[in-house]
Amino acid sequence: MARLNSEQVEFLRREGYLMVPDVLSPSLFDTLKAEFDETVDRYARDTQARGLLDELFEAEPFERRLACVCEAVEDQSDLLRLVNGKLRTPGMFAVMICPAILDIVESFIGPEVFVHPQFNARAKMPNQDATVVPWHQDLGYLEPDAEETFMVNFWIPLVDANRDNGCLEVIAGSHRMPLVHHETGLGPAGNFKGLTEDRLPPGERVLCPLEVGGVLLIQHKTLHRSLPNTSDHIRWSLDLRYSDPAMPSGRDSVPGFIARSERDAACVTRSLEDWQRIMEESGAPKGA
Repeated sequence: MARLNSEQVEFLRREGYLMVPDVLSPSLFDTLKAEFDETVDRYARDTQARGLLDELFEAEPFERRLACVCEAVEDQSDLLRLVNGKLRTPGMFAVMICPAILDIVESFIGPEVFVHPQFNARAKMPNQDATVVPWHQDLGYLEPDAEETFMVNFWIPLVDANRDNGCLEVIAGSHRMPLVHHETGLGPAGNFKGLTEDRLPPGERVLCPLEVGGVLLIQHKTLHRSLPNTSDHIRWSLDLRYSDPAMPSGRDSVPGFIARSERDAACVTRSLEDWQRIMEESGAPKGA
């Protein structure tokens, strides 16, 4: 079991963040990374067949190939949409229901575990303003009815994350402030909501580098940001969120799913097909 000890649980509750190294096997991400590789390869081959790409960059590693293809095409937006956002694939589902992750969640909220519909895969590109995220609360992107919901939010790197390639930074203790108004048009590219420097609370600013297999936990009101990626490779990562299904999600228009339940095992979503069926029956917009 990967449940946290009492000191770790207390640290997250007190400081609003917790870094947990070496809690996941790197092999957990093999299927997901293969899916990303397949998507990039298929795009590269299709684009080359249309005469818009000279080289396939097949020898480049996972953390480099997407960036090489993007640099070589005139418009990279279609490719980036394919590898970012809410990907409902076998690899993503396997990570979401990983027992080690669910054990951590259970350390905080007990055995009723809801996988929140707000999740993302992120390919943070080198030297690209559009992927530099300003200070914000995750709750700032949800409805305010979820303010009292205790969410266990995971930031999970798929490559080693550090200052150079844009790891996260948090403000310790900032989760104790209420939900605050988030301004639009922030970040170097003006494409995010967030808080300007003059509105930040006091508190230690903590850089959160992590190697693959580690996770960063934050609460949904913890102020955090991502730094610019000044390296020569992509900082791949996942954002996942979990909460008690009895509490408001702040995103009622899109369903999540139950990953663990002691009260009613029959309600647990056990396959990707079940998850896709939930989405189809909800009538939620594609990509929501």
